[in-house]
Amino acid sequence: MARLLDLKRFFSSEQPKSGASNHTYRRSIYIEELGEPDHVFPGNGPEAIEVLAFGRDFSLIDPAGDGFVCLTNGMSDRRMTVPSNAGEDAKRRAELMWYVRKPEPNIIKNLRWLAEYPFIDDTWLGFGHRIPMSWPPVPRSEFRTFLFLTPIIAPDQRIADALNIENDEVAILSVHLISGIEYDFIKTAGLDAFLDVLDEHDYPPIFNPERKSYV
Repeated sequence: MARLLDLKRFFSSEQPKSGASNHTYRRSIYIEELGEPDHVFPGNGPEAIEVLAFGRDFSLIDPAGDGFVCLTNGMSDRRMTVPSNAGEDAKRRAELMWYVRKPEPNIIKNLRWLAEYPFIDDTWLGFGHRIPMSWPPVPRSEFRTFLFLTPIIAPDQRIADALNIENDEVAILSVHLISGIEYDFIKTAGLDAFLDVLDEHDYPPIFNPERKSYV
């Protein structure tokens, strides 16, 4: 019965009105699925993008065990510029998620920059999008291209199902880094073919900066 009451409170909670703060609303949904965050990295200002890091035992899918789910909180306050030909499944709002071993400063810095990227370049981010960089953004990794997918773990998928800002659904995009050769492979063979390659190599869910290219 207690669990039923919790669910009723969760699904009946009011969404923030237009112009009101969404930070507390998003946090409540994150916490409902992931528990209290182990680390909070505030943004510069009350409504700036913060990053929350939730500890998780990944041992069922990753032999290395513990890690963190890092989530932005604030990116979805603004609508991205989604082109009219993007398709009906394209979402105008998003938050970013990154599975990491530790929430190191460089990881947090990159998450914040990626969350601002659509508004800097007047563009949008969605499933399968890539951002090639001119330098490796993470120490110990030679990879220079960010790839955005959707979470494959149930609690993280449920966050996307629950989030709604001003009647807009919110995408949760998981952050990945790929090699230049893998990037070229996607451009020539397609994203589905690359996802098959990841499956063949048992691609680890937690970011490994020392991973070698699969192509």
